Formats: sequence, C-alpha cells, structure tokens
Amino acid sequence: MDDPLINLIVPIYNVEQYLSKCVDSILAQTYKNLRVILVDDGSPDGCPAMCDEYAQKDGRVMTIHRPNAGQSAARNSGLSDLLNCGLSVHKGDYVAFVDGDDYVAPDYIEFLYKLLRDSDADISQCGHYLVYSERRMLDKDPNHVTMTLDKHQAIESLCYNGVYDVTAWNKLYKLSIFDAIRYPEGRIYEDTAICYLIAEKAKRFVVNMTPKYYYIQRYNSTANSVVFNERKYQFIQAGDEMADYITERYPDLAKAANVKRVFVRLSTLSQMVNSGYNDKQRVSEIKHVVAKYRRDVLLDKKVSKRDKLGIISLALGFPFYRFAWKLYYKFKRRNK
Repeated sequence: MDDPLINLIVPIYNVEQYLSKCVDSILAQTYKNLRVILVDDGSPDGCPAMCDEYAQKDGRVMTIHRPNAGQSAARNSGLSDLLNCGLSVHKGDYVAFVDGDDYVAPDYIEFLYKLLRDSDADISQCGHYLVYSERRMLDKDPNHVTMTLDKHQAIESLCYNGVYDVTAWNKLYKLSIFDAIRYPEGRIYEDTAICYLIAEKAKRFVVNMTPKYYYIQRYNSTANSVVFNERKYQFIQAGDEMADYITERYPDLAKAANVKRVFVRLSTLSQMVNSGYNDKQRVSEIKHVVAKYRRDVLLDKKVSKRDKLGIISLALGFPFYRFAWKLYYKFKRRNK
C-alpha cells in the first residue's frame, strides 16, 4: 500500500458492553493500512475473549493480554511492543489511541492523517463529541476551529485547556515522539501528567475541531465517578508538575501555568461536591492556593468564564461553591 502503516492502540478494561462498538468502528475505517493493538489489561469480564475473536477474524488486529495495572500500563505495553518491534518487523511511523469504551467516525484516521501530512506536522488533533446518551451528544467545539501551532503555542493551550488539549485520544502522533516517553504507571490522570512532555517532542501541531471521536460520558469513570478517594488528588499533583515544568522552561508562560494550578484544584473540588465528600484540611489548602493566584487568573482574558465563576464562588466560601457547582452540574446532566 502507498499509505503508511498507522498503529492504533486500544487499552481495554471492564468495558464489555462498549467494546464491540469501539472495535467495529476502528475496523470500518476508510483508511485501511492499520494495525490495531487491543491491550487487555487483565479485564475480569468477557473482553479478553472478545479481543481474541477480533484477532482471529481480522489480520490487522493483534491482542496483548497483561495483568491489570491500569490504563497507562496498557498503553505502554502497546507502545513498547511497537518500538521494540515485538509485534512486527515493520513498526510503522504513526500511532493513535482509542479508549475501549469510546468509538470513532469512519474517517477518523484518514482525517487525522491528511491533517498531519498536509501541514507537515508531528501531531494532529480532531474534535470530539461528548456522548451523554444515544440522543444527547454535544460537539466540544461547534465552531470547528482549525489552526496550526508551534511548540510554545501548544504548551500555552495546555495551560488554558485550550483548543489543543491534554487527551491522548483524538490525536495522531509520529511514533518517534514516544521513543523515550511512557505514560506514568500507577497513577490516574495520566494524560495531564504527560501531555506537556509529549508536546516538547513535537515542533508543529495541527488542529481541526471537526468532531471525529465519540467520548462516552460514563459516570463511573475516573473523571466522573461518584465515589471520591485519595487518588483523585493526583490531578492536583499532575497539574502542579506541569506548571512547575512550564514555569522553569517557559518563564513567559508562568501566569498561564498558574491557571493550570487553579483549574486542577477547582476540578478536584467539583468532584468532591459530586460525591458528597468533604475533607476540610484539603479544602482549606485548595482555597489557599486558588486565592494566591485569584487576581491574575480573573484578569486573564484567556481563562474561561466557568473557571472565573468558580473562583468567585469559592471566594464566597466552600458552602457557596458547593451550591453553585451542584446547580451547574444538574444543568449539565439534564436529559442525560
């Protein structure tokens, strides 16, 4: 084939009811020169057998079975086998990720590859739908913004949760970017923990926010779970690590990096509210840091209105923040 080989890594754990739709959407791609690597992360349901069945039916599909160690470890298994040529003599030049409970448009890979090729970029990104139910899908960016960015602009966008975002999926990467990078194992929020390191390895980025990826909103997922535990504080850790790194290497982006510090704390507070969890000591620490950067963030025109309202609500006290967030969240989930 004239088209280059593109690898697609799918980490899979406990997603039996979603897996067929996910894999079928990948195998139906208009771009045919694919290698699909299904990584069974010790899933306790029917996923392992389903993965093997797909591998038997379609020669482009390969399956890795591994003990459960989390999504990062699953992605890393696929990357390591590729880069070590463990799956094939020819490792290909590109890699993309799809989570096992999501699905993609038929031209997902073709769209991303043409973007990358035509812009001579290292990473391309499309838009996505937030899928709340079969009858309710929200386009993440209805304006379908299209732009190219250099490294500095991409890293700034990560600070502001801008058009170029932290997610591993919805992107096509040159495989060489991962030569010396792996997802942090044993941690959640791994996308935030590594996105800026990935950006450092690229020179040119291209974004077209036409939605080609369908991101299922599961309310028992890492990001949306109604159960709060100590691991959720890793989001703050990941945000601070990013902010520290950017402040040191890009001093002109120090204020943008502090926006990230505020965002991860507001997001963590919101998850506490969603689950009815209250840790007075942690709330106090979060309020202290948000107050430290409050003025600069409120004056920053690039910060979203939602985050500014969150800062103002928190300044009025955590009870008021909890009340305001519950109203917003109820509105967000309407007609789910």
